[in-house]
Amino acid sequence: MSILEFSQATNIPLRTLYFWKGLPPSSEKRGRKSSPPNRLSTSERRSVVDVLLKPEWSDLSPREIYYKLLDEEQKIIASPATFYRVASENDLSARRGVKLPSRKLNRATPHLLAIKPNEIWSWDVSQICSNVRTKRFYLYVIIDIWSRFVVGWALEDHEKTDYAIAMWKSALEEQAITGKGLINHKDNGSIMTSDDMIGFVKDAQMIDSYSRAGVSDDNPFSESLFSSIKRFREFPGSFVDLNAGRAYFTSYFSAYNYEHRHSGIQFITPADRHYGEEIKILNIRNQTVGAFQKQNPHRYSGKHKVFNPIAEVNIN
Repeated sequence: MSILEFSQATNIPLRTLYFWKGLPPSSEKRGRKSSPPNRLSTSERRSVVDVLLKPEWSDLSPREIYYKLLDEEQKIIASPATFYRVASENDLSARRGVKLPSRKLNRATPHLLAIKPNEIWSWDVSQICSNVRTKRFYLYVIIDIWSRFVVGWALEDHEKTDYAIAMWKSALEEQAITGKGLINHKDNGSIMTSDDMIGFVKDAQMIDSYSRAGVSDDNPFSESLFSSIKRFREFPGSFVDLNAGRAYFTSYFSAYNYEHRHSGIQFITPADRHYGEEIKILNIRNQTVGAFQKQNPHRYSGKHKVFNPIAEVNIN
């Protein structure tokens, strides 16, 4: 009788028998010999993989995804531990998502010059916090670099090319332009370089322009705008839901365009510069300052400041 047969007949563990006989341990694997009764079926494991591969959740951990399903869809398909196990078995523990052919990043320095409104629009997307730690909103904003006028914006729950294109279409319509010849400047983000966005720019006869990869100074107007938005004294930092965020930004961008006196355009509002009131406002300023100097020459050691329109705005 072999040691294995003796072990089975007497219920004495193989390792014990090997130890008694002074033999090397058995090479057979220890542990469970059959699958547990609560093991996920093949279709259930496939469901976990499908959820892990959702593009909009590609930057979330398996545990965050578990709780998003629990809170937002009231659904449980596996435990958090199983999510991690399935992710590990399918090489999804790190960055997930469908692997697309890499697009060559732009390395050429952009040289852009605007001398009037609606020549160059710069845009970007920035994350905005919600009151739930694992949930974020995405703020899309287009700014005219010559006037600093925000021509379009949107707050959404995901970063999608469709949302960006819808924002652009609305902005073009509100400005009553087709887009022909308009420079569409942005960074190298996934939605900016997507085939759908490139196709939209081409169909609208706009001109594509990209920042150099990893160079934030190549998109300074959008970067500066997002910094102003998040440093604003009344910015709440997070929003309970999309409706609350949209209500806030509707008020914010209206005030930014029509009330805020922008330091980069001699403290006139973006709307005044965008819609042709700049020269009139600066002429009145010059007259006011000139009259004050005549009445109070002792206040001045030389000529008073003369406000001239800013004729050119450039990137690099």
